[in-house]
Amino acid sequence: MDEIIRTDGKTVYPIIFPVNYSNMGSINCYIYQNGNEYTLIDAGIKGEEFEQFFYRKLSDYSIEIKQINRIILTHFHEDHTGLVNKLAKDYSIPVYASQIAITRLKCEGDYLQKKLTFYQELYNQYGVMEYAIERLAKMENTLHNKEKVILLPTIHRLEEGQQIGGLQIIAVPGHSPDSIGFWDKENGWLFAGDFLLASGMTNALIDHDEAGEVINPLMQYIDSIKKVKSFSIEYVFAGHEAVFQNLDEVIEKSLSKTEYKLQKLVKKIREGHHTARAIGEAIYGPRFAKHFIFIISEIIGLTLLAQERGIVERHWQGGQWIFQLKES
Repeated sequence: MDEIIRTDGKTVYPIIFPVNYSNMGSINCYIYQNGNEYTLIDAGIKGEEFEQFFYRKLSDYSIEIKQINRIILTHFHEDHTGLVNKLAKDYSIPVYASQIAITRLKCEGDYLQKKLTFYQELYNQYGVMEYAIERLAKMENTLHNKEKVILLPTIHRLEEGQQIGGLQIIAVPGHSPDSIGFWDKENGWLFAGDFLLASGMTNALIDHDEAGEVINPLMQYIDSIKKVKSFSIEYVFAGHEAVFQNLDEVIEKSLSKTEYKLQKLVKKIREGHHTARAIGEAIYGPRFAKHFIFIISEIIGLTLLAQERGIVERHWQGGQWIFQLKES
């Protein structure tokens, strides 16, 4: 059984589902008990294997599903929302998320069309359409079959600073624009979703704001890290990998890694790689194609960060963005 963390009147029951098909190690959700209230934080992935694992863990912990008062979501990604529809339908458990997440989870308005258009234009502007065909096809399929991905229950809005079930809402965008954390201030417990893992930062994924404009995810990530660093945190309950306590060390490692990657990108531009594709292929070789979604997000995020710092500038040439070092 995974380690239960307990203090007077409060308990965290980890539900750590091992996976071997990615480098995530596990898919995690947690039950947070505050007195007589039970809050499920994230809801895993779809599929019978996880569902059986989830109910088995509840049995191990002597928790009945009817005891769960609410489900709160750290962000909209599908590996955190898998059981939401079933639990909400079968047990009438209310669901909560940030407004940015709700728009995505409910596919509100023209969200899916806006998303498809955004990535079509983005990948075209960065000259990587050849690598994006498969992803764009999946997005188009989702647009025409949204009933397969939409969350069905009413989702109640959470706002930064709000308290729910003994936890304070903290906006921590970076991995995704809707990412939020849940902080037990009294015990220094942070339920972080994919904001920070024991191994450091997760992917800062390129996304768009409500106006359809590109968001600078790395700048968001760095700002969120600096915000959390000012909090008193003893335990971090992450969406993947292990629960950890060395937050300061993880933060320093994450920021150092970002700076290292930024310098590597600058070096490649100096060497004559001036497009996003050329930079990505120069740094990652064949992995650029294999892990395209994550690597292109990193390259775009790093170029935006370099522009923000006045290191790199871009100009439009031949139908795509061209990057060069800014003259001092």
